[in-house]
Amino acid sequence: MSDVVPRSRVRRAGIIYLTLLAAGTLGALLLAPRLDDPATVLAALLPTWGGAYLAWTGYRAERTEAAAGQTPEAVADRLAVAVRHEWEGEAEVRRLTEPYPLPVGWRGADPDLAETPGPHPHGGRGEITGVLTAGAPTRLLVLGDPGSGKTLFLVRLLLALIERRRTGEPVPVLFPLASWDPTALDLRDWMERRLVQDHADLGGPAPAPYERLTLARTLLDRRLILPVLDGFDELPAETAATALHRIARALPAGREMVLSSRPAEYRAALRPRTGVPARLAGLAGIHLEPLDPADVAAYLLHDAGGPRAPAARRWTPVVRALRTDTPVAQALTSPLMVSLARTVYNPRPDEGHAVLPDPADLVWLRDRTAVEHHLLDSFVDAAYRPHPRRSRHWPTAQARLALGFLARHMERGLDGAAEVAWWKLRHAVPAALPKVLAGALLGVVAWLFEGTVMTLTGQFTSQDVAADWEQRGGLGIVAAGICGGLVCGLAAGAAITLLCVAAAAPGSLPELLLSRLADTGALTLVGLIISGFAFGARPRLRRPSRWDRRALLTGTLAALCYVAAFGNACGIASALLYGLTAAAIGTDGVPADPVRPVARLRWHWSAAGVARGLLVGILLGASIVLEGLVAYALLGPSGAENIAPADPVAACWAGAQLAAVFTVSCLLVHGLRAVPVDLAASADERALLANDRRTLGVCVLTSAVIGAVVIGAQGWCAVLWGSTRVWGAQPTGGYPWMFVVGLIPALLTGLAVGIRQAAWGHYAVARCYLAVRRGLPYDLMGFLADAHDRGVLRRVGAVHQFRHVALQHRLAEPGPE
Repeated sequence: MSDVVPRSRVRRAGIIYLTLLAAGTLGALLLAPRLDDPATVLAALLPTWGGAYLAWTGYRAERTEAAAGQTPEAVADRLAVAVRHEWEGEAEVRRLTEPYPLPVGWRGADPDLAETPGPHPHGGRGEITGVLTAGAPTRLLVLGDPGSGKTLFLVRLLLALIERRRTGEPVPVLFPLASWDPTALDLRDWMERRLVQDHADLGGPAPAPYERLTLARTLLDRRLILPVLDGFDELPAETAATALHRIARALPAGREMVLSSRPAEYRAALRPRTGVPARLAGLAGIHLEPLDPADVAAYLLHDAGGPRAPAARRWTPVVRALRTDTPVAQALTSPLMVSLARTVYNPRPDEGHAVLPDPADLVWLRDRTAVEHHLLDSFVDAAYRPHPRRSRHWPTAQARLALGFLARHMERGLDGAAEVAWWKLRHAVPAALPKVLAGALLGVVAWLFEGTVMTLTGQFTSQDVAADWEQRGGLGIVAAGICGGLVCGLAAGAAITLLCVAAAAPGSLPELLLSRLADTGALTLVGLIISGFAFGARPRLRRPSRWDRRALLTGTLAALCYVAAFGNACGIASALLYGLTAAAIGTDGVPADPVRPVARLRWHWSAAGVARGLLVGILLGASIVLEGLVAYALLGPSGAENIAPADPVAACWAGAQLAAVFTVSCLLVHGLRAVPVDLAASADERALLANDRRTLGVCVLTSAVIGAVVIGAQGWCAVLWGSTRVWGAQPTGGYPWMFVVGLIPALLTGLAVGIRQAAWGHYAVARCYLAVRRGLPYDLMGFLADAHDRGVLRRVGAVHQFRHVALQHRLAEPGPE
């Protein structure tokens, strides 16, 4: 759609160029040690970076020009196409036009609720286009009793408005108010979030002169969005007056809008117990009327195949009762109950009526509530009965169990309703579980990856590189600390400790166990420090009263474990320094975006980010130098290496190597930022999940290129200028393995950032947890899509809701699990 393809080509060209540049630089550095004068390689490479900078600025300029081609009006036209496609599909799923649209009856709203008369003040009946006569207002209040079809009315009204819309005019967008917290968010801020969530391309930057705004906010500010606010009555009663004030302030007189509510809840919001009441100026109002019994009878018989069809004759007792004041006649004045009744009792195509329940059972129920509860209870069984056109089927008992859990999870109070989205299911899982699992995964991957790389390096090069499986995995603890903070880092350390103990000789277990526990605490704190430096305008130094006491305790325990493991003061300086720094500056893991899933990642470049990366590298590298000096003072120049080499020169090179690792990690955490997906695919939750899952690969690939070049080049320079040790090995031959080793921390950091920022990992944990503990289907995405196709759920953008709040409340009632 529109300009998405050109921007993708520009981005792809830039990525290819940078990849070729990195590969060429890496190849030159690999060949340099084989030449007589390796320094000439560096001299030859320097001019290429000037051209790289010019190419990069040209690439950025092309992207800016491509973005500038998106005028707000053009974006609104694209949005209109997406909204129309979405709601036409939703109307088909809800069978709004099968066998034909139910005739809508309305009358003018009470004068105390609406300031101006609505269209046809004396009432009307028929197609929704009757409300949209020439000159009819689009600042409209739609009132109706529970189940009167307000949402269906708004869907039909929205489609009619889009049909009448001309290029450049406002786009009607339906916003379910049930998910709005008026005490926390302004209406326009909330609508911006909803637009970005449901149409994620609108989260991108707007063209000039609105660069500081998102496309969604630009459309709202330019009045290119016609808000259709559904379900004012579903807001908590105590916040209704506040919500009305915020609506009046965000959408003053002259702004087009549509609002739906039950009359009682809207009247209560107009008459708050305290404060000055708010009114929506210039609002015309209509009140939806109950269905006419004759229309209901004709509709049910037509849906059953016609008055003379065998399935239609089963309705004879109900049709007779519709002419009376019986409970079934009262209940079937609601479009919701009529829709449920035809789903429960009328056969679908290719389905016989012999196995269906008898609609005559409705006649004998004692009151209207009993009829409504009976239809709501029977609806799930009817929606999940076997059908020849459906190749996949969930047992009705499992479906009812899953829907009941989802209903209880979505409840937000007695009259509240929420939504279910796959990226929000993480809230149904204990908060520590994803962090523990992510830490264990990063620990195992790091241990295997480090050991394998070092083993292959020793096999295929002339270097004296030992695998030392009992010492591997430390960088995985740093990555886990970056990913999920203390809990994640400690979980990674526990997994690595178990693997190291299993690989170690029996006689060294006590010392090994203590040293690995000490490394776990210290390296977890390193991850917290990197996160603290990577985020924000600058590292925030907390006041001592607000220091993280958990970090102080972790640093102290790590120092004590080092003392017990080595029998001297080695490790104390770095552990205590890490504890103090993490307590004062550290951040407990990479912050995840709570609003929407990640579609792809963009490299965010800033001078401040580079400066913070260098600062954290210098700080952490200096701690290694400090440990080397401590070891030199305690053990002498020939002492064993505990935390850092006892030789001061070797300690300086080791500190420089780790400084490069931690600098690159900080730059990766700071630079890999989430951006939204294409507008055309954003409403499909499966497309969102697939795009979100790709972010992990992007993180790992980007990290591999940057880590191999920067960290490998640092090791190459260490050998070129006289280091005696590089990554714990003696440089006695060719050095391609230095670049391979540089991949280890970069890949682990990319994996940590991807796990934390991508929502699909949390969803994978949530669906496994819910399948084991709650009995929900493992293929939860497929279950939600199937429930939507069966008409149990409705889809609004990329999220699901129950087709009506009454069904949600009924399923959420306590029952056997």
